Amino acid sequence: MNKNSIQSIVLIPIVVFFLTGLNSFAQQNKKNLPNVIVFVADDFGYGSTNVYGAPESLIKTPNINKLAEEGIRFTNAFTTGSVCTPTRYALMTGEYSWRTSLKKGVVDSNDPALIDVNKKSLSKYMQSLGYKTAQAGKWHLGFKEEKFENLLGDIYPGPNDYGFDYSFALPNNLDDVHKVYIENNKIYGLRSDKICAYGMSFYGKQYTGYDAPQRVTEQVTDDLTKKSIAWMESLDGSKPFFLYYAAAAVHHPIVPSPLMRGKSNAGAYGDFIQDIDRSLGDLIAYLEAKGIRENTLIIFASDNGGDIPERKGMIMPENFAVNKGLKINGDLKGDKHTIWDGGFKIPFIVNYPKEIKANQTANATVSTIDIYAFLADYIGNNIGLTKQDAPDSYSFKTVVENTSTNYQRPPLVHRDAQGRKAVRFGSWKYIETKNENSKNPTDKKQLFDLTQDEAESNNIVSKELEKTKDAEEYLKQVMAHASKSIWKK
Repeated sequence: MNKNSIQSIVLIPIVVFFLTGLNSFAQQNKKNLPNVIVFVADDFGYGSTNVYGAPESLIKTPNINKLAEEGIRFTNAFTTGSVCTPTRYALMTGEYSWRTSLKKGVVDSNDPALIDVNKKSLSKYMQSLGYKTAQAGKWHLGFKEEKFENLLGDIYPGPNDYGFDYSFALPNNLDDVHKVYIENNKIYGLRSDKICAYGMSFYGKQYTGYDAPQRVTEQVTDDLTKKSIAWMESLDGSKPFFLYYAAAAVHHPIVPSPLMRGKSNAGAYGDFIQDIDRSLGDLIAYLEAKGIRENTLIIFASDNGGDIPERKGMIMPENFAVNKGLKINGDLKGDKHTIWDGGFKIPFIVNYPKEIKANQTANATVSTIDIYAFLADYIGNNIGLTKQDAPDSYSFKTVVENTSTNYQRPPLVHRDAQGRKAVRFGSWKYIETKNENSKNPTDKKQLFDLTQDEAESNNIVSKELEKTKDAEEYLKQVMAHASKSIWKK
């Protein structure tokens, strides 16, 4: 496997190159650089849009469909985590989240910031190329330097400290206990420092009760879309822009907007999916109205697979949709939280009308962690990156330029909600032991040949001892060292 060009860049010993050369690059090319929107849906499964198999008799996703039809639809795209925070951390840093203190689960409502503020995040890198940057939507990466009681006052670190000129964030999810937006590292619309706890969230916890406008769950999608468009409208056009749009849908509680309520044939969950599509469509309509759609690169993805809850005696909206025939995660095994591909495989679309041909399909393995390296390579020619930056991220630029190229991504590591890891290499998937003493065979180490067994039903560890050994050794090495420092063809 050819080494990534990032590694060769760091051998240049002239620090001045990075200070003056990068600035020169940005100044000379800012008018030609594409605008970039990275649109990440929440808990949006592989089979939850028409172009990935959902029947139009149940839901309609015309804007996502068009994005795929006019760009590249990837059929083997995966997240690093089957829950929210790990994927979002990897997207922002190009690094596996388990290299931090977060070995399992997600960031809780009062947890400190997970990302080292000194790390060169994706948004900081985009700024270095001359981009204006913004984040709108779900953050779920923590705030402040230590565990906190509330979000009053100036928040440090917050989204703006990671390279965003503007941010309008949901702290954790659609119905977290904070119940407010965070705009530019402060509670949006805060009137006073009074706190009066009230009510209960969907998750059974009491709302903090800040003296500020409380989010209305059914309106969040529209709030985020309007704030994103308002920010784009505020720009003078002298610089390209980078927008990280992190949708709150379709994470529970399932609360479609009044405009979409009852519009699908898959119940409230189908309506919520259509809200995602409508939000994307509104952003694209704005770009078209301003005459900048041709020069805007859009990446559509999800943070993990769809969640299919199991609550005894209850039919949740997701269950209702499944009973109607919607295959939220396609034919894949498992869902959000799990170690199976239903928790990791996602829709992934890259669209750039100015340079990418329409109606393309790519079968190469890519991941959301690779968005960092791809943008750095495709837009920035990797200028300004060091070997410490995006250490687990690999550019798929060659695939975008030629979808039939023989691109083979180095091994990709996944982790589930409990911290269990899996390694995807070529057509193989290895899953580490969860509990050697368990009587449940799925708790033991497993190996699947996905070309023959996409359902992950036939464990062939005992038949493929060499493959198993290779995977175990790779996992051991990558746990201790950056991916790019150990991978050999």
